[in-house]
Amino acid sequence: MTEYVDERRCLVCGDTQEMAHLERCLVCGKYFCPDHAFKRTGRRFCSAGCARDFFWGVGDEEDEDATEEREPEY
Repeated sequence: MTEYVDERRCLVCGDTQEMAHLERCLVCGKYFCPDHAFKRTGRRFCSAGCARDFFWGVGDEEDEDATEEREPEY
């Protein structure tokens, strides 16, 4: 069990489970401590990018374009 706890570290500061209460990101699964949590609408994530992906989904680059505003291709 010691090996498993040693693997859990905050991705920013490196704190272990023994030093701080680590949480796991809902999106990517990385661990973070309360000091480095990114809070969005009552949930905590490891980063702003994961918070955005949780609410808006991970899309292709083409989806991020304004595809409906482009000229039709012939």
